[in-house]
Amino acid sequence: MANPDFKKFVLENQLLQWPKLDQTYRFNRSENRSEPVAPTASGASWECGVMMSTEEARNFYKDLKAHYDDCATRKSLPAFKHVFGMKKREDGTVVFMAKKNGTSAKGQQNDAPKVLAGDLTDLQDKRIWSGSKGNVRVLAHPSQNPAGEGGISLLLDTVHVTHAIYGPDEDDFKPTQMTSEQTQKEQDEMTPLAAKDDPLGSPPMTTEAKNSSDLEDEIPF
Repeated sequence: MANPDFKKFVLENQLLQWPKLDQTYRFNRSENRSEPVAPTASGASWECGVMMSTEEARNFYKDLKAHYDDCATRKSLPAFKHVFGMKKREDGTVVFMAKKNGTSAKGQQNDAPKVLAGDLTDLQDKRIWSGSKGNVRVLAHPSQNPAGEGGISLLLDTVHVTHAIYGPDEDDFKPTQMTSEQTQKEQDEMTPLAAKDDPLGSPPMTTEAKNSSDLEDEIPF
């Protein structure tokens, strides 16, 4: 039986940010950059972010908090404080980062997230850059930070890359700037995942806004 604490969301037609999907990486604070490491190394993970408009992010945030509140009816959780890995950018967009650790809590090596090409076959070159586009399936689950504050973390499950951007073979991934005309053109060319009967095997995320003035005050953007 599926664990109800892990809720699937399919984020469709998203601009991908800082994807690290070809292998596991960890952040080197002394050099201020990510570096490739073995899956068994401390802090190793696969990662991928999605960039949303403020409106999209508000709806997603509400859905994530609603899931946390639902989990709190079944287990003891601290008050909701964060969506871990969420960051508001200066241009008003919001990035949600999802990741999957190289090893489980029991020390067993995890399988890599699925990374699919547009035709749903395995993407051969997974070293894509920011600015790529696609559909991302995540599993939202309650968690706590070292301070004991509660929130939602996003487990990276599957990335369906519909438009891949690649760059020079460098040691780190850097965001790719795109004009609004390029972004709109590529958005128009993409087919929503729901129109393909969800080939990733999960119902699409619902983003119907919930009428709650109290929750509006809690959203940090």
